[in-house]
Amino acid sequence: MSLVEEAQQLKPQLVQWRRHLHQFPELSFHEVETQQYLLDALSAMGLSPKPIGKTGVAVDIGQGQGGVAIRADIDALPLQEESEHPFRSQRPGVMHACGHDGHTAILLGVAKLLSAQAETLPGRIRLMFQPAEELMPGGAKLLIADGVLEDMDRVLGLHLASDLPTGVVGTIVGPATANADRFTIEIEGRGGHGSQPERTIDPIVAAAELVLSLQSIVSRNISPRHSAVVTVGTLESGSNFNIIAPRARLTGTVRTFDAQDRHLIEERMAALVTHVSEAHGAEGRLDYIQGYPSVINSRAETELAEHVITRILGANGLAHPEPLMAGEDFSYYLEELPGTFLNLGCGNPSVGATYPHHHPKFTLDEDALPIGVSILASLALEFLMLGQS
Repeated sequence: MSLVEEAQQLKPQLVQWRRHLHQFPELSFHEVETQQYLLDALSAMGLSPKPIGKTGVAVDIGQGQGGVAIRADIDALPLQEESEHPFRSQRPGVMHACGHDGHTAILLGVAKLLSAQAETLPGRIRLMFQPAEELMPGGAKLLIADGVLEDMDRVLGLHLASDLPTGVVGTIVGPATANADRFTIEIEGRGGHGSQPERTIDPIVAAAELVLSLQSIVSRNISPRHSAVVTVGTLESGSNFNIIAPRARLTGTVRTFDAQDRHLIEERMAALVTHVSEAHGAEGRLDYIQGYPSVINSRAETELAEHVITRILGANGLAHPEPLMAGEDFSYYLEELPGTFLNLGCGNPSVGATYPHHHPKFTLDEDALPIGVSILASLALEFLMLGQS
């Protein structure tokens, strides 16, 4: 029986794993019950899993030098679920709204399939169940610090994608997600009565000008052939209609693909915050935090993935989506090892799988789960063979 057929036979178990995880989601670095659930499930397969990265789990399948690491993220989001599924979240204000329950179930399926042939594997496959992808600085750095990539040759992962139909997998060579940064701007003015603005320094006026000025950074500093985003997400100031507030606070995000663009935007933001604030007699301070770097897929590993995808799903099963402006800490693994990060289609209107990620009604087509298992398992074996050549 082929791996594809074995993966399809695993579907009832994959669904059971996924639905259990969906009912009992846990936030980043609080995945204590999830960690124990994984330890128990992997031990029941005859494997020897170990806790790692605070609330993560790692387990090796096979022996020998070299190997392939495969990652699934396990954390949920602080979101109240609005679906009517019988397996909806049992924890108020916490929901698997990004497909991490599916990622975890898929990697458990990979463990189930490959553990049956552990003695014949030409190397090791290391499964990484990673906490805290949703919360910077992310769980990937913790796993790496704990040695999860030691003796590994390549790294592999996937993300369910509701904007791709089930039965389609997307690949991208090179940058696949953005550098995802965040910023806070504090503007210190001088408050007073709204009828006497001449006796105040109004931080709201300075903040309003700054919101507009920040939009010129991309349009007048970044090449039109490059993609970049500067978004102000919040502007907080004031307490009453006739009071000029003493201070204002802005927060937002910057997304880039190019490292030089990332540096230039931070530099131009700092200059604008200083000079616009000074022009109004206020004092401005910028706190710029660099978040997850861009996921950069290596060409050879991605092209091999395309070969495996078309072998399993046919030519129509391979897509080449545009890079996402989203952030993803899988990038840290790819800074250490060559590999690729795939987009696994899970969209299907017939089962309500049409909502975007992080939506309170997000769900996935569970037919995608065995597809993910067969592709990850098959590609891991191909990577192992590369390591032996």
